[in-house]
Amino acid sequence: MKAKIIAPILAILVLMALFMHQSAPPAFPPVRPPHGLQVTLPPSWYSGDNAPVGITDYGVYQNVPYSYSTNEFMGNFTIYSAYFDSNSSSYPHSFSIQLNVVLNYTSGGTPRYLWVQDVAVINTATNQLTIVDNIWNITTSNAQLNRKLISGNGKVYTYKGYTYYAYQYPYAITYSYPLSVSLFVTVQLVRGYPVVNFYFVYGGKVVQYDSVTIKVPSTSASYTVEGYSLLPSGLYDDAELVTGGPGGGTSAMPLTYNATYTLQYLSSGRLVSVPHAYDYGADTAETVYKTSDAGANYAAYLGVGTEYFHNLW
Repeated sequence: MKAKIIAPILAILVLMALFMHQSAPPAFPPVRPPHGLQVTLPPSWYSGDNAPVGITDYGVYQNVPYSYSTNEFMGNFTIYSAYFDSNSSSYPHSFSIQLNVVLNYTSGGTPRYLWVQDVAVINTATNQLTIVDNIWNITTSNAQLNRKLISGNGKVYTYKGYTYYAYQYPYAITYSYPLSVSLFVTVQLVRGYPVVNFYFVYGGKVVQYDSVTIKVPSTSASYTVEGYSLLPSGLYDDAELVTGGPGGGTSAMPLTYNATYTLQYLSSGRLVSVPHAYDYGADTAETVYKTSDAGANYAAYLGVGTEYFHNLW
């Protein structure tokens, strides 16, 4: 009789242990720039044909800075063909497309900054797509997330000494080409707290897969693009839809790639294209090699080739 009782208890304990030790969702860490940098383009921590490539609005055009704020950004991509190699041992044929934006919220009269990421990880060997979000504290170069002050479907994890919030949509999507996906994020103040909502659109369906509350009383909260100065962390206050490795600071390289990207934000109640854009991102540690990028009509056209930092429009 005792054996019959003990067996299911042991099974439950094993399942609990597996759950408690399951791996964290992928981390897409920001770069950690040296102190004392000036606002220069391209970002000095990337070199030549090794950078996150796609669409980035730095809030600068022809050396003239500008700024704007919004409560929604949307990145759209259509992939017609893709096959990638990466230096990730776990995801050797995967890459990521990241919507990376800066949340600026004010608490106690002090501006604070979170890096908000809505990410598609694409496995070109299995034709499977997974959706992941990350949030990092970039108020200062060494800022951390307080586990008690953030809540959503995900949890706070640690990556190389830095805490970050992450959640992975639990269902992998098996796709065929052309693959069309939109990633979008919103923010609003709810009872005085910033609430970040994560969405993706696939197959004509809008899926809200996470809603994250920042439990810090705030007087304002919006996504910002500002080209006048760097953030206190040394990062750019920009908006990006960029291609990189599948997480953890990895790199990827396309053997085949044909894709179109667009990046939009909500202005006066409608989605409009970012006013100006460059081909390199600036804030993420994931990069790609040998990925060409050309711009026309507020869209970026990506393929296999040699890339250099330039203005798209």
